[in-house]
Amino acid sequence: MSTIDSAEEPGYTNSYLGDQHAGQLMRLRTLERAFDPLSRTVFGLLPLPDKPAILDLGAGAGSFAGWLSKRYPDATVIATDIDTRFLTDIPGIRVLTHNAATDDFPAASFDVVHVRALLCHLSEREDILNKATTWVRPGGWLVIEDVSLRPSLRAANPLFRKVALAGFTLLEQSIGSDMLWADVLPDRLRERGLSFIGHRTLEGRIGDDSPADAFWASTTAQAGPTLLKLGLLTQDDLDAMARLRASSTFTEAALTFISAWGQVPERG
Repeated sequence: MSTIDSAEEPGYTNSYLGDQHAGQLMRLRTLERAFDPLSRTVFGLLPLPDKPAILDLGAGAGSFAGWLSKRYPDATVIATDIDTRFLTDIPGIRVLTHNAATDDFPAASFDVVHVRALLCHLSEREDILNKATTWVRPGGWLVIEDVSLRPSLRAANPLFRKVALAGFTLLEQSIGSDMLWADVLPDRLRERGLSFIGHRTLEGRIGDDSPADAFWASTTAQAGPTLLKLGLLTQDDLDAMARLRASSTFTEAALTFISAWGQVPERG
């Protein structure tokens, strides 16, 4: 089996999932449609001040940052990304170019720090989580949301399991992703001293024409050329998977959307 050339620098930005890819905006929109309902539900559970300062770290295509500005019209909503090309023309938000791995914010800057579908793809994820905790004011909230691929690795259908494992391997090799990292998100927040820990999950399936199905399909399609180049799958595998997904008799759990949140304790 082929592996990533050591001369190529791994990482999300330079990968087949980078924002420079022609299909990336469409793929991010499918992620938003799948994940936004859970994110909105979580924010509905948080007691926030009248004029909260909210950081949406790694805001992607910006649908949730835009929703935050409407849900909290008196809030200061800062949306960041290493590539902000999709965050223009969203009313009510402030956009900052920001590298979560290397850039910082002053301590106690925000009432809420929200991070979604980002940390699983960054090798510095634990350090970023440590930093993000310090950016939250005492009494404020850290909300971490991410994706786990564990259901697909346990799939009953052998073809789907093969394709899922290839995608899992590609993410690990080319980006440094850990697509099981989110499985214990509540424990990660608890280890950092947060209190009032809560969590919710949402199962994503394929073969059912759901938003999660569209997200899985668009991601797999974007990964296809790299999967073939590295010999992780053949064109016959991809064609057979497309037929299986289109079958009226096939549907299976593919991933889990996971949300976890905790409150930074008040001083004293």
